Amino acid sequence: MWLGLSVVVLAVTVLPPDGHADTIYLKNGRKIVAQVTREDPKQVFYEVPGGELAIPRGLVDHIEKSPLPTPDAEGGGNTPPSARGQELPLPPSPLAQSSAEENSPVIKDGAVDEGYLQRLEYDMTHTTSPDNAHLLKQAFQQAGVFLMRKGDPEGAILRYSEALKFFPNDLSLTLALGYLEVSQSHFFEAMDLLLPASDQHPESPDILLLLGSAYYGMENLDQAIAEWNKALAIQDNPGLREAVARAEREQSVAGSYLELHSEHFLLRYEGREIEKLSGEVLNSLEGSFRDLVTDLDYSPRETIVVILYPNQGFRDITRSPNWVGALNDGKIRVPVSGLKTVDTELARVLKHELTHSFVRQITVGRCPTWFNEGLAQLEEGATTASLGTRLAKALAAGQLPPFQALEGTFANLPSEQVGLVYGKSLAALEYLRDTFGMGEIRRLLKAMSSNPDLNSLFQDEFRLDLPAFEQEVANYVAKRYGA
Repeated sequence: MWLGLSVVVLAVTVLPPDGHADTIYLKNGRKIVAQVTREDPKQVFYEVPGGELAIPRGLVDHIEKSPLPTPDAEGGGNTPPSARGQELPLPPSPLAQSSAEENSPVIKDGAVDEGYLQRLEYDMTHTTSPDNAHLLKQAFQQAGVFLMRKGDPEGAILRYSEALKFFPNDLSLTLALGYLEVSQSHFFEAMDLLLPASDQHPESPDILLLLGSAYYGMENLDQAIAEWNKALAIQDNPGLREAVARAEREQSVAGSYLELHSEHFLLRYEGREIEKLSGEVLNSLEGSFRDLVTDLDYSPRETIVVILYPNQGFRDITRSPNWVGALNDGKIRVPVSGLKTVDTELARVLKHELTHSFVRQITVGRCPTWFNEGLAQLEEGATTASLGTRLAKALAAGQLPPFQALEGTFANLPSEQVGLVYGKSLAALEYLRDTFGMGEIRRLLKAMSSNPDLNSLFQDEFRLDLPAFEQEVANYVAKRYGA
């Protein structure tokens, strides 16, 4: 999202899709709000958007369990509400339903044992039996979950694709692969998988939910709404109903929108009067795309959807707070009423929102909001200079929430704190850049895909926990601007 000269992003949380969560209290004072999927004497496992993560039992002080809702129908899933900032409705991760146990024979020395898989494939090819089928399917599932937990969704996609060659109509494998393809924005591949699957498994609301989300990601609102409504006819789902309502709001204005395509973007806009502006927007986005590929050492492979709105249309569709000037909820949404050309401010907004698209894919959606916001501001060229003195005083007085409290959505911040919180986020990234360099920021981003716990990442990389990092940032700001 964009705020004045800086910006605000979508929330990144580990709340489970039904909104019910346990709280894992750590001995260092931090806490993790997520659904605990299982425990053993050594580790506590909790669900994240891409599957499961584990934390050593020795780091856990205690766990407070939240009561789970009673499901409406067997086997159904719930969808995260769009108000939480999630970009697409998804069922609970099918990957979390199976596990990659440390003693699994398919995992050896911290990697997938290719020889073991090949032996199982050979056995299945030459002797098709229930036992051989069970072992092979289990191995593929455990390899896929292991790779997701290691932050390698593309590797997991490959394993599930291989598994479906042996078990082409298997619902659990299809759901796992469909989930991965949609969550990684591989919408065309998801369509190829899910369209025949919807005929083979017409009773599955989750197949239809994923298919609708693939259509939505491809900007086919009519078909997205149709598939989501089919899913709702099988099983009610409040989060999905909300997604349908949002899509219908978009659909009400989409008929008058025109489209432009470029190498990396699909741009939708209303009215011939901004046709020249839309072309300039695409050129600006392509330039920012090249810059970000260089800065972040990553290149998204899927088309990124950008929508230009009249100002009121933006408010009606996004239902965002008044201080939000642009939004990235998987699609980049920007109000442009009255603009005739891409001026400096619009170019900054576009680059800021595009940074969020890069970060989401690099980190598999696991980047804390303050880090995401700070990096997006850094990339758009913002600095803390304009509010440095105020920020230094606020940090010295402890008037702003700590980074640990800024990992989720910023939407509920008091309006008087908004500017300074974004300033604090930017100051943190300025400190990292100036102290350790952009290379370290890139390493942190890539590490988040397998470990969203920034406290442990900072301890590994900088020998700092987050409270100590908090103090370093405050000292950095005080030195630059004075307290």
